[in-house]
Amino acid sequence: MQAGIVISQIFVLAVVVIIGVIAARFRVLTIDTKDMLSKVIFNISLPLMLLTNFLTIEATPRLIANSLTVLLITALIIFFMLFVGWMTTGIFKITGKEAAVFRVHSMFGNTIFLGFPLITSLFGQEGLLYASMYQLVSTIIMWSAGVIVLTHNRETSLRSSIMRVVNPNTIATLIGFILFLFSVRVPEIIVRPLAELGAANTWLSMLYIGAMLALSDVGGVLGKKSPYILSFNRLVFIPAVLITVFVMFAAVMGTTPDKLVLSVIILEASMPCMASVVIMAKEFNSDDRLAVGNVFVSTMLSIVTLPLLVMALNRFL
Repeated sequence: MQAGIVISQIFVLAVVVIIGVIAARFRVLTIDTKDMLSKVIFNISLPLMLLTNFLTIEATPRLIANSLTVLLITALIIFFMLFVGWMTTGIFKITGKEAAVFRVHSMFGNTIFLGFPLITSLFGQEGLLYASMYQLVSTIIMWSAGVIVLTHNRETSLRSSIMRVVNPNTIATLIGFILFLFSVRVPEIIVRPLAELGAANTWLSMLYIGAMLALSDVGGVLGKKSPYILSFNRLVFIPAVLITVFVMFAAVMGTTPDKLVLSVIILEASMPCMASVVIMAKEFNSDDRLAVGNVFVSTMLSIVTLPLLVMALNRFL
């Protein structure tokens, strides 16, 4: 994809983010309405986008094999990112709840609210298919290993974690993937309204990010070093390592997974910090204000790094 197309696609998304910022400044979007918007996205528009994307793409052996490849590589990468977070907190002597939030944010990025719209804009339905596979693995790990890391091994209910894995998005992904595998055709009269509503997810997500940036309470957090170290890891170090590994693998083995598969995986792994970790940190009595700072700093910096990353993917993969 040419650099001009990449920049224009990201610019379009950025315009809607700015509209969200303005709406928050003029109190069209408040903290309460922002939270409600998040619920609408998470429970309605996003599940419908995920489900109908499976219904509008034809299953082929290549797509099925690529989807299974995404599942495997995603799990390896998320645990590699946890290892990087663990090593970094040790090197920089980040301890306690701050370290726990750092490690969890090292694993999980804003793959839904920012990753899905960006990947859909750049790579279309097939890109979204692979992104949904990435998110399925991420969700399962987040509510298992992620909870353990965040709670410092404090006891948490297994049933509670399982119930969080079973949410509208994982259900939509699993149902959609099953229908996709067995080439089940759903009547157009049903698919069309669901797809139209799901298509609004991109714009709703960008409005949410704009409101989140405008309404974030980051006072006192921006002076800490950890959000900037974490942002460097997620936005620069991790993508550089992944691109290098896949390029070297191609040189040695003479082949790699599909370029689109690798591009989607690396982009999802290089998103700014996940906003949902703020909610997790608050629920499990960790440092939720620091989590807000991580999201704010990494999201602002990603405005610069994501276009550069997409161009690097186009150049090296």
